[in-house]
Amino acid sequence: MRGRRTLREVMTDHQRTEDTLAALWGKPRRELPIPAEPKKRAPAKPSGEPTEAEILRAIIQLLQRHPRVAQCWRQNSGTFQERNRDGSVRYIRANTQKGMSDIMGILKDGRTLAIEVKSRTGRMRPGQEEFLQTIRSAGGVAGVCRSVEDAVRLLEDKT
Repeated sequence: MRGRRTLREVMTDHQRTEDTLAALWGKPRRELPIPAEPKKRAPAKPSGEPTEAEILRAIIQLLQRHPRVAQCWRQNSGTFQERNRDGSVRYIRANTQKGMSDIMGILKDGRTLAIEVKSRTGRMRPGQEEFLQTIRSAGGVAGVCRSVEDAVRLLEDKT
């Protein structure tokens, strides 16, 4: 069985149990509200271009080996749900800084490094551009990278 069961699967099992009990006890069948089958998502069309996640992984691998980078990390941001042991849901905010870059780091000369990773067609949000400008104005190295080559250029131009 794969992961978590869907609501439809659980309700279908409950309906079978209800039907069995109604037959045993001679009572009328009770119809449970079983949700409709969810629509199937169309498979992603392969564009042949790397995804943002693939570009991000490649840039981090480069930065971890680059002689001018002391440390770098993937900066998670956004809000996600987590289930507690009692089944309740809580929301966790991974980052409170608006527009924080995907990759943060420290150069060996002590300056901050901030890289916003985008695919070829990805767009910057205003908060992301403001964040990069804040890092630049404080003397850090910041930019948008759509490829590993962009990251190499950013480090070579600014260091």
